[in-house]
Amino acid sequence: MTPEHRLDRVERILTLFVNAGRRTRGEWRTRSREQDDKINILIQSQMEWRERSREQDDNINILIQSQMETTEQIKAMAARHDKDIVELREAQKLTDKALRAFINSLHKGRNGESSN
Repeated sequence: MTPEHRLDRVERILTLFVNAGRRTRGEWRTRSREQDDKINILIQSQMEWRERSREQDDNINILIQSQMETTEQIKAMAARHDKDIVELREAQKLTDKALRAFINSLHKGRNGESSN
């Protein structure tokens, strides 16, 4: 083999290496871009999840506050209800006493006599 043939052969082999390297680098860039895109999608998803999580936390805090206020209102209503029941019992006793007195007065005549 002559030195020219050897040089031609080395040039062909080098050309094949260069082309193979370019293909590999192109594939790597494509993979790298795809990975970057996937990472960006993951980052975006994480940010959206955090925002939704904050909103849910805010809503839960609002619900807790509302529940506490409702509990206090129910306690106040129960206390008023208990007071009203006591007042109604007293009023009922007075009404019963007055009604008995009225009925007893009807059984008696005008001058304290019994009516027939």
